[in-house]
Amino acid sequence: MIIQILSNLIEEGYLKRERYSLISPFFAGANVAFRREALNQVGAYDEKCNSGEDQDICFRIANAGWELYFEPKAAVRHKNRMALRAFIRQWFNYGFHHPYLFIKHNYKGLRIYRTSSRREEGLLYKNLFSMRFPFSILVFLTPFLAMHLLLVLAVLFAAIGLSIPAIVFGALTVAVALFYFRLDMNWRSPWQTLVFVFLRYTANLALIAGGFLGGAKVRLLYIGATFDYRR
Repeated sequence: MIIQILSNLIEEGYLKRERYSLISPFFAGANVAFRREALNQVGAYDEKCNSGEDQDICFRIANAGWELYFEPKAAVRHKNRMALRAFIRQWFNYGFHHPYLFIKHNYKGLRIYRTSSRREEGLLYKNLFSMRFPFSILVFLTPFLAMHLLLVLAVLFAAIGLSIPAIVFGALTVAVALFYFRLDMNWRSPWQTLVFVFLRYTANLALIAGGFLGGAKVRLLYIGATFDYRR
């Protein structure tokens, strides 16, 4: 299983098969059923997928011509990791094993994805740029990434003594951070805000770090997507 960070299904119905890709919605292995005929056609789960086997098999089944149907009433209960170390390890592993899927199902190239404001049909990201390239590079442009890039620039300008650019980029860092964490903030409960901010930041940092190291293992420069949600 891998965390659903690239899509967010809400409405019941069939997924768009003709445009199905690795950023399309998929069904978690803990709550999915497949026809025997479909599995006989595409094969069983890929045992090389230590995580993400559910995304992989949904991709293969959809591209073999089968329909994928989302039923929101088919719900299961999931117990989250309670210990902080186990929580971080889980999200690190989500990121670490994700690059293998992109290497498996894509040709070598440069791909850049951006967040989708319209969130059509459960898609959270859209392709911004892609081209064939001697090396495999995959980057998701997210507020989490922007926040850290702006912070690095602010620190660099401060280190070389350029105070005005340092202040500007520092202010931009704060603005992006407030935007990124806005749904975690509850001014009536500061402690709850701190807990939610800490957990989401920690989860995404582990996700990004795992993805970067997992990408290096399969010769892919991978700056992954982060966990996001919308009300």
